[in-house]
Amino acid sequence: KTTGLLKMKLKKMHWFGIAAGTIIVLFGLIFFREDDRMLLFLSGLAAGAAALPFIIGISLESKRDEKISVLFLEFTRNLAESVSAGTPISRAIVNMKKKNYGALSDYVRKLANQIELGIPVQDAFQTFADELDNSVVRRAVSLIGEAERAGGEIDYILDSTAKSISEVEKLKKERK
Repeated sequence: KTTGLLKMKLKKMHWFGIAAGTIIVLFGLIFFREDDRMLLFLSGLAAGAAALPFIIGISLESKRDEKISVLFLEFTRNLAESVSAGTPISRAIVNMKKKNYGALSDYVRKLANQIELGIPVQDAFQTFADELDNSVVRRAVSLIGEAERAGGEIDYILDSTAKSISEVEKLKKERK
């Protein structure tokens, strides 16, 4: 399993950074071939220009993951409440597709649409987790899937999952 830079796809901004770094190095080699200090300075500047888009991308991805985790916690709590009230999990998800979950809303709508089309809840949840590509969501979906296969009380599992996500988020904040 790869993480961080290894799974990052090169986007337009990354290519611009690499191109800018290359241009700065070429500029230095052409105009400052004899001046070692200037060439060293321009090499450092080129490395910074090439690395900046990657640093920005990682930072944005980290913030996105944090938002997704918080929104997924809210989604899981709402789902647990609905299932506890006696609504089947599939119906509860479909009922929640109109609620606003920020960055998660499109994914929740797609999850609900898949369930409405007759795709099994576990398969739809797995697609949901794969598309979100978030470790908290993957763990939660795995727990929910195991509970459903084992025939456990799904409302209890959803509630426990929400508490687990909440604890993980609290620990992350304490670490920061």
